[in-house]
Amino acid sequence: MAFTDNCDIFASFHEDAFNAVIGHVRRQRPSLFNYASLGVIANPGLLCRQIDAHPVVAQRNNPLMTRIDPLQIPGTNFAMELAVQFTEAKIDFHPGKGIALPPELGKLAPQRFAMALGVCLGLGCPRDFPVDRLIDPPKDKPDRDDKGRDPVPPRPLPVRSLMCFCLEVFAVGGVRIRFYNGKPYLEPFLDRIEIVDIRPDELEAILECYLEMMLKLGLIPKLRILLERAPLEIIKNVVSVVVKPTPISAAVPNNPAIEDDQLKAFINLEVI
Repeated sequence: MAFTDNCDIFASFHEDAFNAVIGHVRRQRPSLFNYASLGVIANPGLLCRQIDAHPVVAQRNNPLMTRIDPLQIPGTNFAMELAVQFTEAKIDFHPGKGIALPPELGKLAPQRFAMALGVCLGLGCPRDFPVDRLIDPPKDKPDRDDKGRDPVPPRPLPVRSLMCFCLEVFAVGGVRIRFYNGKPYLEPFLDRIEIVDIRPDELEAILECYLEMMLKLGLIPKLRILLERAPLEIIKNVVSVVVKPTPISAAVPNNPAIEDDQLKAFINLEVI
């Protein structure tokens, strides 16, 4: 059976091609993989891992990192510089022979992909700085009610280096077509992530939750691909063609489909 028996256009992408693309994107769009507070952005030498960026990033004055808030110390107006870096990324489509998943994630399910990530976390802990000098002296009179005043941003603590540790993270997810404002987008999604060998278990769960929220709310929305483009005009004001994803049916049970180490997409052309 031909690939286009049930659609007008068939496209497939092998996992090796995806891994090559991820490597190129990491070098040309490093801000998708590196997140840091302002003090670290101003001094990239503080990072746990130096960023291997393509020269075009500097030529176009593109950012190396995405800015995030420093980690505020509860009960104070101080914060600690913070950095989160995704240093490695590899994807493996079903049946999943390229990545050995940890036992907690089990065997890779059909229509799913596995991903192995290297993640480094850095925190600016000023242990060699007398932080007590930064504490305001006692006030003779208590502050009045500050209702209505603008909140004061936290003061980042001075730091000469970051305390760093790196993790090996595994993720399992899939790819789907979801409609936003009536337009179809191809987008990845996550089922679960697992960090290897962190103790106690409660600390591992907290870190997994934080990284999962960072991926779901920060990185994944930036990876959506709009499938429906403007009509292609063949004969001016007479004939045009619109690209649309092939609907799910018995003949096309999954669209997109993750199988045979590939991501497959089925597309129809509508002539107007």
